[in-house]
Amino acid sequence: MSDHDNQHLALWHQVEKTPTTATKQANVNGQTITAIDTIHMVKLATKVFGPQGIGWGYRIDVDRFDQGAPVLLKEQVIGHELTHTCQLTLWYEWGGKRGEVSHFGHTRAVYMTNKGKFITDGEAPKKSVTDAMKKCLSQLGFAADIFGGLFDDTGYRQLREAETRLEQAEDFDAELTKCRDEYADWLKRECDTLRTKIPHPRSIQIAAETMLQRINDRASVARVDPAKGIAMIHKARDEGIARVQQAREKQQETAANE
Repeated sequence: MSDHDNQHLALWHQVEKTPTTATKQANVNGQTITAIDTIHMVKLATKVFGPQGIGWGYRIDVDRFDQGAPVLLKEQVIGHELTHTCQLTLWYEWGGKRGEVSHFGHTRAVYMTNKGKFITDGEAPKKSVTDAMKKCLSQLGFAADIFGGLFDDTGYRQLREAETRLEQAEDFDAELTKCRDEYADWLKRECDTLRTKIPHPRSIQIAAETMLQRINDRASVARVDPAKGIAMIHKARDEGIARVQQAREKQQETAANE
């Protein structure tokens, strides 16, 4: 990556990872998602940009209620659901320059539940502002691992959990040793899989590429240099491919001699 790219991604890399203590599982329209704590994002923005109102802030450009789906009673329309919509522009100071990001937030304000009851959410405008603010910050890289879906991957979530435990550990050395043992076990297990268990060269190559994409993050959590692990992956990949090729050659020789 060039220095130019590093400069543009400096803010992104500073705020992209989310501690698991700032997340919770939420159900949205029947789908389980990872939600991030609003105060965590506000605190992180304050840490990076400065106090709200001085180093960063926002203005509300659009604040309205939109008519939604019709509500039927005995096949007659008796009203409509309402959705609150907010368009928010977030401004911030970074590197001596002022930037702006704009996004929308939406919240169901008046709606009928599955049990046929009407609900009016008096906090819909506040929720829409929060929704829009989070989306704006996500465009700058804040909690990119959540908004990018990385928390849906069990392995990635376990890494963040390990990193959070390490940061909060009373006995840092003991927790670090545990993280390093977990890293070593993962590396050995995955290399054994490459070396002995995958039956196709292309599949071995794909599995190795996936490991190489993950090793830097895993090594970072364990506070170790990934170079040795990368070399182990390359070696296991080559040995696995050689194993498959040798087995095929042996099968061909056997078939030719029959």
